[in-house]
Amino acid sequence: MKGINMNKRIVLNIILVMIFFFLINFYIGLNGWIYINALLSRWTNPTIKIIYWIVFLLITFAYILSRVLKSKLPTSFFKPIHKIGAYWLAIFYYLIFFVIVADLIGLILREFTSFKTSSITVILGTIVILCVANLIVKGRKSALDTQIVHYDINVDKPIEKYKELSIVLVSDLHLSTLVTNKRLEFLVEKINKLAPDLVLIAGDIIDEDITPFVEENMIQTLKKLKPKIGIYAVPGNHDYYGGHLDLLARHLKDAGIHILLDEKELVDNNFYIVGRKDLASKKRLDLHELLEGIDHTKPIILLDHQPYHLEIPTQLGVDLQVSGHTHRGQFLPNHLITRRLYEVDWGYLQKERSHFVVSSGFGTWGPPIRTGNPSEIVTITVSFSN
Repeated sequence: MKGINMNKRIVLNIILVMIFFFLINFYIGLNGWIYINALLSRWTNPTIKIIYWIVFLLITFAYILSRVLKSKLPTSFFKPIHKIGAYWLAIFYYLIFFVIVADLIGLILREFTSFKTSSITVILGTIVILCVANLIVKGRKSALDTQIVHYDINVDKPIEKYKELSIVLVSDLHLSTLVTNKRLEFLVEKINKLAPDLVLIAGDIIDEDITPFVEENMIQTLKKLKPKIGIYAVPGNHDYYGGHLDLLARHLKDAGIHILLDEKELVDNNFYIVGRKDLASKKRLDLHELLEGIDHTKPIILLDHQPYHLEIPTQLGVDLQVSGHTHRGQFLPNHLITRRLYEVDWGYLQKERSHFVVSSGFGTWGPPIRTGNPSEIVTITVSFSN
């Protein structure tokens, strides 16, 4: 009975979200038509209006349609629809704010100035278009302009073989029809130039659907990674959503990548790498269970996709935890939200003797743009007390 009620609530929430999405889009579309009518009043007529609304509705629902009809659409048709829809989500996100502000300013100008209504509409509408276009163009550039961020960390434990470890951390690749094999090749080339000892992948390797990963033979690209010690990965929530985690894990193992699903490895009898299943997993070990039997005189590196409850690894003696997931909001001003949701939503934090590094990610979820922060690769130099 509880399950039925839960399903009803989920369906109701989806319906309410869709109604809200439609109403806000209608509000934006109506403002768009008012702008076009003011700008091109001589050429607008009922036929043009019908064409406008058909095109607007197709763009509005392109992303949703591409997800729902994905298996029924040929790839050549699916990809452009999906891309148009993804970009529209970002445009829509910013139009909500700018159109509301423009409408409020327009009300004031019409009330207290002698400007023509059509002139106010054209001027404010053009400003809105330029502002949103600027954000989208810069956001796309930011998504492609990958930065290398570095942290130096000292772990007060001696190990025999290494005075220090050079680590490359990447997270949130979201490999898909939008984050393609070409982008992955760029990432692999960048990492190999850094010549790290270890590569750590902190989840969200694919963006739900494994089809682009397989069709573009991305596993062959991942095989080109050449760290000195090895590559270790954990899944993120998106790796679970499509139901392809087992297949993804097999592909990663085929590429020589150690995917750790609530597992630990003692590397060269010198340090531990521990990897957790994501919170999206139905079965996930408590961290104290996972760390049972570990020699705490050796350094412990933990991969956990979502950086929640950092007090637990701190209490259990984890030396370094690496995470992703947050994207640091991906779009301005969402970082104000992630900053409140997580103890650290991006960057470095030390709690007692434990160190935490959270990456804003390499890829993108949804729209292939980043207005909040650039795409990043993280390098970490870990020094030991030898």
